[in-house]
Amino acid sequence: MALSLVFPTIALAQAAAAAVAAADPNITAYPAAFFTEFRPITSLDMVGRIPGFQFDGGTSGRGFAGTVGNILIDGERPPVRSDSLASILSRIPAAQVVRIDIVRAGAGSIDMQGKAVVANVIRRPDGGVSGSVSTTLQSNTEGRFQPNLNLQARRQWAGRYLEGSLSAYQGSGDDDGIRERRSPTGALLLLARSQGVFDFHGASGTTVYEGPFAGGRIRLNGLVDVNGSGYEGNDLLIVPSGRETSLSDSSQTKGEIGLRWTRGLPLGMTLEVLGSQQLIDTDSTSFYDTPDFTSATVSDGRRGETIGSGSLKLASLATPYGSIDFEAGSEIAFNFVENGTAYRFDGSPLLLPGDDTRVEELRSESFISGVWAPRDNLSVTGALRYERSRITATGSAGDSETDLSFFKPRLNVAWTPAAGHQLAFKLERNVDQLSFGAFQASAAFSTGIFGRGNPDIRPAQIWLSQARYERVFGRQGSFVAELTHEAYDDVLGQVVVFETPPGSTEPRQYNVTRNVGTATRDTARFTGRLPLDRHGMTGGIASASLQLRQSETRDPVTLLDRRLSGEQPVTLSLGLSQNLTGQRISWSVNASTAQPSRSFNPSTLSRFSNDPSFSASLTWRPDDRLSLGGGLTVSGGSDNEFILFGAPRNRGVPVYSEISRSDGTISAYVNLRRSF
Repeated sequence: MALSLVFPTIALAQAAAAAVAAADPNITAYPAAFFTEFRPITSLDMVGRIPGFQFDGGTSGRGFAGTVGNILIDGERPPVRSDSLASILSRIPAAQVVRIDIVRAGAGSIDMQGKAVVANVIRRPDGGVSGSVSTTLQSNTEGRFQPNLNLQARRQWAGRYLEGSLSAYQGSGDDDGIRERRSPTGALLLLARSQGVFDFHGASGTTVYEGPFAGGRIRLNGLVDVNGSGYEGNDLLIVPSGRETSLSDSSQTKGEIGLRWTRGLPLGMTLEVLGSQQLIDTDSTSFYDTPDFTSATVSDGRRGETIGSGSLKLASLATPYGSIDFEAGSEIAFNFVENGTAYRFDGSPLLLPGDDTRVEELRSESFISGVWAPRDNLSVTGALRYERSRITATGSAGDSETDLSFFKPRLNVAWTPAAGHQLAFKLERNVDQLSFGAFQASAAFSTGIFGRGNPDIRPAQIWLSQARYERVFGRQGSFVAELTHEAYDDVLGQVVVFETPPGSTEPRQYNVTRNVGTATRDTARFTGRLPLDRHGMTGGIASASLQLRQSETRDPVTLLDRRLSGEQPVTLSLGLSQNLTGQRISWSVNASTAQPSRSFNPSTLSRFSNDPSFSASLTWRPDDRLSLGGGLTVSGGSDNEFILFGAPRNRGVPVYSEISRSDGTISAYVNLRRSF
């Protein structure tokens, strides 16, 4: 009897949620009928058609807290960390979507996790049996092919959901270009023609089960992923004559399981429990042979993460001053990384501090949050998070144990002054995820630059303030302006130390990562979509995205102010698309500008620049089950230039400058997808 009530219960819950969406000005519901003219195949296609919404797949930081994206499935976040939100959405057929709610900050029924906007994909409770087979074949100007195959199957019945998918891919490509090295006086020191061939392959499988369990609902996820890559490069030296050869090979095996259990409690409360376990094994080798030296590196690594979290959401409390919603919870996570690397230089072993390390982090984060809605069009969200962690490092770079704790407050204010307009403000303190790579050694034999691991570092802390304006007009028109200011403390940077390595009597120069000071970054982002129906192009949309960034920090070597390393100051992309309803065809063309950047290290300065890139695609969907598409991508060439100094940049002079120019590529693909 209980099982027979599952389906009506879910249907009633969805009906209640739909009523809430209709009554809440912070929720805009897009029913399935809204997307009919675009003939979407998956829910990912549907999300891409929502005006003003910018998809955020989340980050790869450790733990659940602070890494989530802006997508919900039936009001909840998937508990798997490695399965991307884009992949999850692509496995939900459009025919199984009832509607998509765009939820803005202040909606009391949704945990926004600090996001200004999230998309909540609501599925049908009983979609039956369905699946798909899709394949893509890509080819480039070098005549190399890159095929992939994806299989998906799912069944929805009586409030239960079972899904499985398998995918496999492989490919290869060429990396050709010119290397040119000159002295500070301009004399030619090296000229080479670079020819490289790379290959890659991989396969993955996922499975999902959802259903009733212990008076609530449970979702179980599993993922297995195996991939590898290789590279063979040959530089034909013209000046001076000779040859340089580089070989590399890497492989990775990943496994992950996750669960989420939710249950309603008395007095309108809701309990949610999340858990995840992830293990990753990596292996890599590299070999470098030049007229001056030979080097070899063998590395073996393993890392893992175990997470458990729980939260309790209270029923909405009605007061004379507006409704109030409260939620509290806690998360605990254990992470570890162990890595061993063996170096050889001219046939002899080379020992470096940090070539054999193990780092462990035990971290907890607790929070309490509240949403106050004094008026229908105004809401205030406040949250206080407290994070504690203990980081233990052992290995050849030394042993250390560090205890850290941080308070992380958050304030969100959302105001909807009129239909189609929303203003939002956010102020919060975040803590960066500490990169375990800073605990490990590194070696660049071609430049003679070596890095030692540092077990005594702290994560950077960031105060972030953001103002956002959103304007939605017509069926597809939108404009979003977002201004963000970030103030960093304990920024990580590299400095130089001198240390006598194991087995040697002479000190050697090493680069080491340390906390070096403060930084600021200001970002302005503007995106827009303009329907062109009134301008003679039925079904056409012009789109644009512009991002401007300005940052400042103190260089830890020269003590001069500069930008943050690797930052791209300007990013611009333009697009034009059209949906031809009668012909069941959609097409698009896109262009993006070059994205130059500069990187700063103790003994090098690097500059990267590339040419603009272009892409075009065409999709024909003769019926709801078949999709045939193709496209063309033109990737511009790139220049990578670096200057090597004979000593740290504050007192050294340039030894040489080298520029590597890579040719651009043109690739084309065809794609076929059949649903059942």
